[in-house]
Amino acid sequence: MRSDERNERKGMIARVSDVMAVFTADEPVLRVSEIARRTGLAKSVTSRIVADLLDVDFLEPAGKGVRVGIRMFELGELAQRAKELRQLALGAMADLRQATGLTVQLSVLKDIDQVYVEILRGRGEAAQLEIKSRIGGRVPAYATAGGKAVLAALPDEEVERILSGPLEKVGPGTITDRAILKRQIAQIRKEGVAYEIEESNPGVTCAAASILRADKSPLAAISVTGPVAEINVKMFGSAVQTAALGLNRRIRASSVFSDL
Repeated sequence: MRSDERNERKGMIARVSDVMAVFTADEPVLRVSEIARRTGLAKSVTSRIVADLLDVDFLEPAGKGVRVGIRMFELGELAQRAKELRQLALGAMADLRQATGLTVQLSVLKDIDQVYVEILRGRGEAAQLEIKSRIGGRVPAYATAGGKAVLAALPDEEVERILSGPLEKVGPGTITDRAILKRQIAQIRKEGVAYEIEESNPGVTCAAASILRADKSPLAAISVTGPVAEINVKMFGSAVQTAALGLNRRIRASSVFSDL
């Protein structure tokens, strides 16, 4: 395939992937001309991509060439920690699904969103439930039980920062009133469990509890999700809290998650 054809057919993400893929342990530093030759991209296109990657520290200058930047190492470390968190939590998630029959989700707070890192589908009606969440997917923290559980474990100033932006409707029951959200967060701090009714998805209800590091800062949230028409989710609050407490003990016994 000619380079101009390749440039036309490949999207930007694919081009960036091609550029990053040419670096190896044997050849960690490459010039733009060599990157262009190896990827088959036009040199002008390669130069623009390399410049953009330098701006965000995905690449960094190295003599007359460039090499993989520190940001890529940080992301790789983050991905490894997320994998380790999933592995540690899977047993508790499976037990919680067995006990409740509901879909069980593990999520972490990234900036102002709750990001799903593992999902175990429930049984029966819960298995057929259509939910927007997917592994790697994001939902605003204020619009999901897992996010609210994590917010309740944060200092007030951090909660203020996360709730300072626009609060938009995600589901039919999304709470966009800051005063109501803050009252909910205060209640979650007392009870240890957060609840959601159609706030992130229509027809969905959810209960969640935060998973804490040894210093009591929130690491993640574990939650159960089911059809709002079929269940009273508050019946499962104690089961979710018990699962979170068990994970808290395991997290505190491990040094892996101290700075995740």
